[in-house]
Amino acid sequence: MVCFSLMTKGNVESNKLSQLRPCKHQVAGHLFEEGKAGSLVDDSGHFYKPLQGGPRGRREHEFYETIRAEKEACAERRSASGSEDGHSACEEASSSGRSTEEEEYSWGQVAFCIRNAVLLSVIPDYHGVVMAGGRTLVELEDVAQHYRRPSIIDIKVGYQTWYPNADPSYIQRCQIKDEQTTQATFGFKVCGMQVYRACQRGYWRASKRWCKALQPEAVNKALLRFANNEAGLRPADVYGGPNGAFAQLQQLAAWFQMQRDFQFYSSSVLIIYEGDAASAEDANVSIRLVDFAHSFPSQGAKDLNFLRGLLALSSTLSSVLCLDHHDCLF
Repeated sequence: MVCFSLMTKGNVESNKLSQLRPCKHQVAGHLFEEGKAGSLVDDSGHFYKPLQGGPRGRREHEFYETIRAEKEACAERRSASGSEDGHSACEEASSSGRSTEEEEYSWGQVAFCIRNAVLLSVIPDYHGVVMAGGRTLVELEDVAQHYRRPSIIDIKVGYQTWYPNADPSYIQRCQIKDEQTTQATFGFKVCGMQVYRACQRGYWRASKRWCKALQPEAVNKALLRFANNEAGLRPADVYGGPNGAFAQLQQLAAWFQMQRDFQFYSSSVLIIYEGDAASAEDANVSIRLVDFAHSFPSQGAKDLNFLRGLLALSSTLSSVLCLDHHDCLF
């Protein structure tokens, strides 16, 4: 991964600064109502996330800059060659009948944007880093901007949230937190969610305390609750089907099986759907991958921690589809 210094666009123009407002659909992380500096949005569909100080903020910034640099390099190569070279190599790398070593070698020969096309489709678009009100903000796509009533769940993925070369005291703190939640046993934990309730014409939001107290035996019910909007949608509409969350997670897991570029710790999967939809066709379910303060170059190793957590989440959603959706009363 290329190292970048923390460069910004400068201060946000005064007219744009006046458009910034708290993101009302943020369900996890630092929230304004908790007295902390939460994320902001503007009228152009951009989301402004405060960068943490120290190495965490630098890592997140470097991750997005790496993605941008690689996309620009791919665009230049395509422009120079006048072709979409790399697709056949990508298909060959993912074909069956090869040994793991052969697949890894073939995968590494494919252009970054081709081999990581799935990743690029699920991470928010990046627009740089800006200064506003004395804070450094990373400017991203607002992933909820195209939804009328977005229902969103934030799920932190992986059996461990700490990275191996972290400070021992930090690892110990993370281990305690992971053991106190479903992270260490289930491979994921619910960090926040909001569900649009059609009957109430408003949202039910899970507090941070509610999420921390969520017991293993209640996880399935929480996932059922998220996928029932009281307007006709059922878990089968949100999680099942060719366009549901389960199919999208399976596609992401297939990419993680192959990828050797990144290691993600403490990153989250967002599941979003149209909260006032009455059918699967109108639900517009999407998954997004967010939070990269603990992302690292993989040095050629498979990200088994995130992959196993992702597979565990997929398996849980599959089992939820078999449950009675009435078992999720608010």
